[in-house]
Amino acid sequence: MKTLIIGTLVLATAALKTFADPPPAGLVTKLTAVIHEHCPDAQIAVTNGMFTAKSGTMMFTLHGIQMTGEILTNTFQEEGPNYKGFILNVEVEKGPYMGQAFGAQEHRGPYYPTFITFPRTEDGTNHYWITFAYGGGLDPKLKQAVFDALPGKISLPDGAANRIRTNQTPSSRR
Repeated sequence: MKTLIIGTLVLATAALKTFADPPPAGLVTKLTAVIHEHCPDAQIAVTNGMFTAKSGTMMFTLHGIQMTGEILTNTFQEEGPNYKGFILNVEVEKGPYMGQAFGAQEHRGPYYPTFITFPRTEDGTNHYWITFAYGGGLDPKLKQAVFDALPGKISLPDGAANRIRTNQTPSSRR
């Protein structure tokens, strides 16, 4: 019964997401150039309004974790980066960001970190939903180039994994 309720909540949350147009062509071009410069074999696509770039991925078997910290017994399959891999997703969602997460942050999973951020679009009417999962052995030049190419000012606390830094001044995202 609990699994049914959780599944229903996940589906309801996904149904509430409203997507705007695909990411702007200029951003897609910039990210594509940066990624291909450092990783020529990366797979890049824009499908269903989402820009996706990935290289060195594999399937992981994971346990869901509830917001209370309870680890679920049921497992699920998820594609993620291997030690030297990455997956970058960029979507444009309608309206301002109204989620629970605050600012740009990095989530530490059992196998790899995932950076998330949701800056406003250039015109301020919508927002980007950006996830960047990467392995611990990802080329630091590629990682830095991706962070520098993403929209908005990105800053993470000093203790962040792999000490991600940009050439931009630290500030809040809004």
